[in-house]
Amino acid sequence: MPKSPSNSSVSSVIRKSHKVRIVNLGCSKNQVDSENILGEFGRAGFTLAREEDPSDVTVINTCGFIEAAKEESIQEILGAIQNRKRGEKVVVAGCLSQRYLTELHKEIPEADLLVGTYKPGEILERLGLASTLPSDCLVGASPRTLMGEESHHAFLKIAEGCNRVCGFCAIPGMRGKQRSRNVADIVAEAQQLESWGIKEISLIAQDLTFYGREGGGTENLEGLLKTLLRETGIQWLRLMYAYPAFLTDGLLDVMASEARVCKYLDMPVQHASDRMLKAMRRNYSRASLREQLSRLRRSVPGISLRTTVLLGYPGETDDDVKDLLELVEETRFRHLGGFTYSDEEGTHAFDLPEKIPTPVMEERLGRVMDLQREIATEDNQARIGSTVEVIIDSVAEGESHHFVGRTEGDAPEVDGRVLIHGPADAEIGSFRRVFITDAREYDLEGRLV
Repeated sequence: MPKSPSNSSVSSVIRKSHKVRIVNLGCSKNQVDSENILGEFGRAGFTLAREEDPSDVTVINTCGFIEAAKEESIQEILGAIQNRKRGEKVVVAGCLSQRYLTELHKEIPEADLLVGTYKPGEILERLGLASTLPSDCLVGASPRTLMGEESHHAFLKIAEGCNRVCGFCAIPGMRGKQRSRNVADIVAEAQQLESWGIKEISLIAQDLTFYGREGGGTENLEGLLKTLLRETGIQWLRLMYAYPAFLTDGLLDVMASEARVCKYLDMPVQHASDRMLKAMRRNYSRASLREQLSRLRRSVPGISLRTTVLLGYPGETDDDVKDLLELVEETRFRHLGGFTYSDEEGTHAFDLPEKIPTPVMEERLGRVMDLQREIATEDNQARIGSTVEVIIDSVAEGESHHFVGRTEGDAPEVDGRVLIHGPADAEIGSFRRVFITDAREYDLEGRLV
């Protein structure tokens, strides 16, 4: 990695005023990295610059997953450079710079420092500030400072990288092979989060179900959950990003029997056509996927399933889309997100023929999302008259409802909400019972019981 030509000047400037701004782009894994970066700056004597405040260092933690994310990252970098005050340093970090380090050095020389995906202590070391950090911060301890507005939810990353070779995905090239954290470190971080008042933790990785499997390891997701249940009092443990082919009976037993493990699973299926699944290198068939989904519903009654689908992969036909529509209608996922294919260098799909025109991809995605809206609306209407437990996320100032909450079937940021009406007192982060009185496409409405 090329050295920054201005390390010494960076150090001399930022020691004077100690203000840092973190711009986080992309997924929840990136958010955790940004929180670790912010925590390191905090332990080195910096405070977080408010939106209206000038800063001495701006760190842009970029995303390079698809074309739209790359464009957003570039715009943020250019905007930070154009609008910086005199002496302010711009640091570019994350997946985009990991993937295009040489190109960014050439095309945006105005950036003061380019680093890749998060490594403990790297940014401060390159800025000449590593000596101000406690030694444990440089050997993998978590120095996180939470960035989200919610004071009761946090993401907890249990592994880095991915061992899959999906044809459309550039992440293994940016973040490397999977490296699972050991159970003791994860539990210590969960306990720290709990001491800060966190009530809900979403466990995240590129593939949760592969946790502990690399290199013949003996740790696994089932064992990790049991340890977290035993060693912490976190009230909701949520599983995000599970690969369909590796759900064990033991894991499903824990999900079914433990009330503190949310009856919820985020499991991106990507497609349902055998042709497309094979082309995407997903290592399962339509039949095995259907059986896995049926097994989930049998083993964990009442489970809420979230999935993600990809439309427009090279060679996709309308018959392939019909297969996907049939699976969506049959399965009735509680939540579904969709994307169109993005041509990414370094992936297997990049060199494939039969690329699908953008308008065709968007029309196909629109058909899937129209169907999902119908399913979501029907499912929500069926909940009218029921009473559900929610976690109170926020006060709804200036709205017709008073509070916003979520059920255990709704993950933060990506899923539906419960809009709570009527004068009542409720603490943010508390768990309350709500009687459902109405439903929208993706949200429920109700009143506190």
